[in-house]
Amino acid sequence: MGSATPFTGRTAVAVRHGITGVVFVIAVLAFAFGFGSGWSLGLQLGVPGWTAPLVAPAVDLSVMALLAAVQYLRANGAPGRLVGPRLLLVLCGLMTFALNTTKPLLDGAWGRAAFDAIAPGLLIGWSEVAPRLLALLHQPAVPDGPSPAVPAIRDDDGTTEAEVPDRPRPQTVLAPALVRRARQADAAHRKATGRPITRDALREELRISNAVAGQLVRTIRAERRNQ
Repeated sequence: MGSATPFTGRTAVAVRHGITGVVFVIAVLAFAFGFGSGWSLGLQLGVPGWTAPLVAPAVDLSVMALLAAVQYLRANGAPGRLVGPRLLLVLCGLMTFALNTTKPLLDGAWGRAAFDAIAPGLLIGWSEVAPRLLALLHQPAVPDGPSPAVPAIRDDDGTTEAEVPDRPRPQTVLAPALVRRARQADAAHRKATGRPITRDALREELRISNAVAGQLVRTIRAERRNQ
């Protein structure tokens, strides 16, 4: 089976811009749908006309901001489980669905309630997926083709991680507290096993992403080599 031909040049730019535009259009449409549903529900419940349209946008924006923030912090290795933001996210998600489906449920229109649940579902789903998708979409492409032979670092689990000098690796700014915790985890692992900690073990220990764990492992090993 032949491999797909990659988009290059103006075609690649057009594809990236087109997908980005579609994502923003979906977000605007879902936001507008929720705005109308929340406004209609507020008026039916007797809320004053000038305050009825204010609640739904606040809830929808809270969901989008919390999802983007939690994903960003998780990708950058923020310590802890972020219990507070996650609980608030669950609450805002439930409120978003309630604002969009309560009116048809009160009217006994179950089919319309299911229809009205589509927009908040899309809004929540795209808020989770879009930040990482767009970041990957707009990052510089790595050209295909064979790479020159380069030295590889072998972990104690048999996996290797090649260091490619001519292809710069995107780096995340590591928090000093996170690096300090990684050093402590590496020291404990060496004391227990006599070997340096692996990326997977560090990821499980600190509950961080693969990319951040790999960068921390490289940082720790570079520090030990320079000692």
